[in-house]
Amino acid sequence: MAQKDSKDTLIYLIRRDLRVSDNPILHSLSTMKDHPFKYVLPLYIFNAQQLEVSGFISEDGAKSPYKEARSQVAGFWRCGPHRAKFVAESVWDMKEGLEKLGSGLCIRVGSTSDVIKELIPQLGGSGKGLKVKAIWMTGEEGVEESHEERAVRDACTEADVDFKLWNDEKYLIDE
Repeated sequence: MAQKDSKDTLIYLIRRDLRVSDNPILHSLSTMKDHPFKYVLPLYIFNAQQLEVSGFISEDGAKSPYKEARSQVAGFWRCGPHRAKFVAESVWDMKEGLEKLGSGLCIRVGSTSDVIKELIPQLGGSGKGLKVKAIWMTGEEGVEESHEERAVRDACTEADVDFKLWNDEKYLIDE
């Protein structure tokens, strides 16, 4: 295993795996005897493709840089009020669960690849000079999810950051 640098950071990009108790990446990190990271930054992104994020824009009258989160075929909203509430509550529960473990949850809004492209250099210039060594995320089934994974992988390649896509073992696809 490589020598651990005092600033080496892992960004754990959380998507739908919003529980601490059966989270495959958190479990793996907790059981690894010597992983190569000094810091782990759990990150959740309210994805502009799935959720209408215009309400997160803080500037008065500013137009969202993202198109409305509507389906391509019929123009329906991708996320209704009940799902939005469920996602928000799940993210909050994840944040509280991580805090009980002595961690936290970084929350952002926008396109996943845009957030990653902005966050990597921000952490390096944060005054602490953190070095993002890797980004891990759990794989998901679906066309849009695959596009998102590919975009994150490409952003990692551009930034010279390792990328790992984990299998979510809660879904027994082959069975």
